[in-house]
Amino acid sequence: MSHTTTVPRTDGFQLPLFPRSLPVVYHPHAAQTEFRSNAWVRRHLESCCTSQTQLMRLLRQRVGLYGPLVAPLTDRDRVLALADFYHFVGLIDDLAADHTAGLGASPGGARAAFDRITAEFGNPDTATSPFGRAAADLWQRMSPDLSGRQQHRFQESLATFLQGIAAELPYQLTGTVPDYSAYIDIRLASFGCDFICLLNEYAAAVDLTDLLRTPELRAVHDHAMRQMILVNDVLSLRKEHGDPMNAVRVLEYHDRLPLQQAVDEVAARAAAHEHGYIQARDAARGHLGGQVGVDAYLRAMDHLLAGAQEFEYLTPRYLGDGAVWDGSTTGWISLEPADPAATNGLPS
Repeated sequence: MSHTTTVPRTDGFQLPLFPRSLPVVYHPHAAQTEFRSNAWVRRHLESCCTSQTQLMRLLRQRVGLYGPLVAPLTDRDRVLALADFYHFVGLIDDLAADHTAGLGASPGGARAAFDRITAEFGNPDTATSPFGRAAADLWQRMSPDLSGRQQHRFQESLATFLQGIAAELPYQLTGTVPDYSAYIDIRLASFGCDFICLLNEYAAAVDLTDLLRTPELRAVHDHAMRQMILVNDVLSLRKEHGDPMNAVRVLEYHDRLPLQQAVDEVAARAAAHEHGYIQARDAARGHLGGQVGVDAYLRAMDHLLAGAQEFEYLTPRYLGDGAVWDGSTTGWISLEPADPAATNGLPS
């Protein structure tokens, strides 16, 4: 009797279905916000790009929709500021991912550039670098709507994000794969979790600084941020396969899982964190619901998680430049290089 052995595929994976148990809502001015944010990119970030090609690729990623998706209930000025801010940090992330030159070429060079951005962020009068001037514009527009303590957190959160990106570079430049615990610790910084939570307060027009260390909100944030990170790791895998700073790669390497099993495990952990978030959110409402701003913040957090995931499906940032999302949330994702114009970069 002959036996057939199935060899796990490495050229792609079946995208699992995520629970998507939270409401996806688009801001009523989503289209106008995207166009206006693209115009801000041309004014403030063009000189930060290495070429016109990179600028146009950034604009095609549709990052201007991120704000309208993660903060659909906020006012028009705040949603535009959020769209512009996420364009700003998205470009920094893109530049750091290029390990041939610039920010991504060495940890030391990245830290020096990031220290300058951090110094100029809250000091518009001293901003002279292209990123510093863009950061100063964001600070001038957003800081008046933040309390003094929130302003301090905003500065600290940007610094933490930039330090996290710099901390990833030694792994990426050497191909060293961290273990899962070390990976999560670094990604909580490099994913921007501190400013994500702060800007959720900004979107909801509340200040929860006094409540951040309560067990209830800590549980909300622990599950919410890990859900966002792990969903992103799966949905960005076509772009990032081979990057050691991805949970799928971590499980492939340390747990010796085949690609599909690693994808499925990361998706399962994301789903568990989504379930954990909903339980923690309900518990926070029960214990803290009488505190000013808590209900609005938690409602905004629902939209944040759902909107971030919706954006990651629709952006060409992950499926390939020129990809157009047809609404599919499962299907085959090829890791082979392909012509996006021919395949649309879509699951098939």
